Amino acid sequence: MSAIEFSTNRIWKNWQPSRAHQSIEDKLHAGYKKFPPAFTEHISTDQEMAAMQQWSDKLKSSGVEILVVCGMGGSSLGAKAIQSLLDPHSDQIFFWEGPHPQVLRHIGRVAENRKTALLVVSKSGNTLETRTNLALFRQFFPGVREYFITSEPDKIKDLGATKENTFLIPKPLGGRFSVMSPVGIMPGYFMGADMESLMRGFREGIEAWDIAIPVANNAAKIVAQQYFELFRAGYQGAIFWVYANDLMGWGRWLIQLWGESLGKKVEVQAVPLLNQGPEDQHSVLQYFMEGPNQFVHTFVHAGSYGTHDTVVPGDFPAESANHSLWEVLNAQMRSIELALGEENRPVSDFIVPEMDMYNLGKWFAFWMYIISYMGYLYDINPFDQPGVEKGKIYCKKLLTGIAVEPPTTKVLEL
Repeated sequence: MSAIEFSTNRIWKNWQPSRAHQSIEDKLHAGYKKFPPAFTEHISTDQEMAAMQQWSDKLKSSGVEILVVCGMGGSSLGAKAIQSLLDPHSDQIFFWEGPHPQVLRHIGRVAENRKTALLVVSKSGNTLETRTNLALFRQFFPGVREYFITSEPDKIKDLGATKENTFLIPKPLGGRFSVMSPVGIMPGYFMGADMESLMRGFREGIEAWDIAIPVANNAAKIVAQQYFELFRAGYQGAIFWVYANDLMGWGRWLIQLWGESLGKKVEVQAVPLLNQGPEDQHSVLQYFMEGPNQFVHTFVHAGSYGTHDTVVPGDFPAESANHSLWEVLNAQMRSIELALGEENRPVSDFIVPEMDMYNLGKWFAFWMYIISYMGYLYDINPFDQPGVEKGKIYCKKLLTGIAVEPPTTKVLEL
């Protein structure tokens, strides 16, 4: 079975996609030529992966019990998706993103009496939150072994980075696309994940949904086209309902991938939102059922929970009695699909057959392609994020005492 179960009879119920494959193909190839994707070429080699595994093995053999990963956004979300699938509650690795005091206190309590190493991840080398957290870490944990991942080694020399303790992100590779570089691979190895299987799945996905594969045989192109046409028809957002808790880390990664890649034009009204099933059935479902019909709903579940599954006791007075937890959660997912479909809300679903690293690798590749192909259809560059930089500039001015003129505001008269 492939890494993606793709059932056309369950894709966008109540909506029929266009069959204009040739015009779509022309747009995709034009976009690919204009904005070629770096994630298909800049993938860690077997030799580079061996060096990263050796790094992890040496850390562990020296007695290091905890790895603190200090990075923001694309510098952590891919690795957190791996952690979510492997063991979301592991105390072996901590991702320290924003400079929140409570997180610092938590890391301090856990790492105080255990040998710790620090992995600092910043593609640009000057990420404000990462530098702030590094300063705090050194204050409370002096002498801890430090390693760096960046695309700009010269910009972090002032932090004590050297050739020996620095691993490189290929410069063309955007942070949110960098999970198959040291950004995701080094934390993955330290967690004990099967990174060779993850890489194998990713490489197979890169081949399966390549630009050369025509729309009719390319699931990533088909899905990109369907989202694109739905948003052009007036829908304004994509709701991702994830019913496998192990894939919630992937969901958070996807929200950044989607938002930073596609949010480039005012006419691109396609905000991504993440829901966890069944929990969010009890919070926002009422709005999606009977509120404005402006969202498309994508459901994601696992094909199996494997050895982690269990059965509800048969003598308990509940409809779930004698059913496995997978069966219960899958029924809850299908029920919401059916209910939304009855209200003429566009729904689709995707099933990841096995919850393992191979399928996660292929899943990463699938959505990188979908987002890239959507960018080409919108005629935007899906690989930059110029809008994010403005806020960073203002923040640095505020912290360094440079006067910032507040924006002109209008008073609403009631």
